[in-house]
Amino acid sequence: ASKTAPSVFPLTSCTSEVTTSQVTFGCLAKGYFPEPVTVTWSPNVGSSGVRTYPSVLQPSSGLYSLSSQVTVPASSWESNTYRCTVEHQPTSSSISKEIPSRDSTGPPCCRERGETTSPSNIQVFLVPPSPAALYVAQNPMLTCLVVNLPSDSGIQVVWSREKPGSIIPDPLTLNEQFNNTFTASSSMPIFTRDWEAGETFTCKVEHSDLISPLIKSISKKPGKHSAPGVYLLHPHSEELSSKGDSVSVTCLVRGFFPEDISVQWMKNHEGEKETDYITTPPMKDGASDSNFFLYSKLKVSKASWNRGDTYTCMVTHEALSLKFTQRSISKISGK
Repeated sequence: ASKTAPSVFPLTSCTSEVTTSQVTFGCLAKGYFPEPVTVTWSPNVGSSGVRTYPSVLQPSSGLYSLSSQVTVPASSWESNTYRCTVEHQPTSSSISKEIPSRDSTGPPCCRERGETTSPSNIQVFLVPPSPAALYVAQNPMLTCLVVNLPSDSGIQVVWSREKPGSIIPDPLTLNEQFNNTFTASSSMPIFTRDWEAGETFTCKVEHSDLISPLIKSISKKPGKHSAPGVYLLHPHSEELSSKGDSVSVTCLVRGFFPEDISVQWMKNHEGEKETDYITTPPMKDGASDSNFFLYSKLKVSKASWNRGDTYTCMVTHEALSLKFTQRSISKISGK
């Protein structure tokens, strides 16, 4: 297929009223080639409130689709207007869509209901634990994600493991999507030592519309590992002299492999809110380099910066000798 920019569709719940303490909405990037696309949200909702599902290749067209789902408190939904931006580097395209409020006429999902899904479209993805969960919080989870389910009944997710040990998954969650399909998610706690030892975990999905079960397995990626370099960048002098009341502290993380990595920020040794920083997805560091890089940008107040507060970028990656490293910066230290 030739290079094709995505079409972007805002997704909202089909219920007309906010009846729970949280609201879920999303964006669909459809019909693009080649990979990847990146989806960002404004106002920033933090990584914990966003779930971006793996891309899906449509065999008939050779094009990809991807969806990003956000969950926010109902109070935030009522007081903010949310917007998603989808960027597709291969076609140099950037498309923004505002998420319509529930009192607008007919949310997109309600106008497009009734589309059927062939059982052959059901797909299973196994999501590995994040490095921060593995090595910092010590609470790693594996997630088995089942997409394009035609109904919310008749599904069973069964976990197994290569060696004897506990198998105690969290309760299965089911969510209806914009096109009248369902997504099921099953998470299972594991131990860091088992993941590090290379143990294989398997998720088997059975559904009334499947002729045979779908089975996916996952383990720690073998082979080459490369530790990241971490570099902190001061706010630019022009940004410091601008009229705004905030500036940017930037963390460049480069030269790492594999791409699984976690970035967190601290102010004076206390954790910063995830809504105060944005981290790009890992990207290849040039066509001839198999390693990855990313940027993480922290928004800080000018008053805090001028006061000499210390900001720390903490990076967690399996190739680091201690599994994490950190760099600090302040106006006073100059480094």
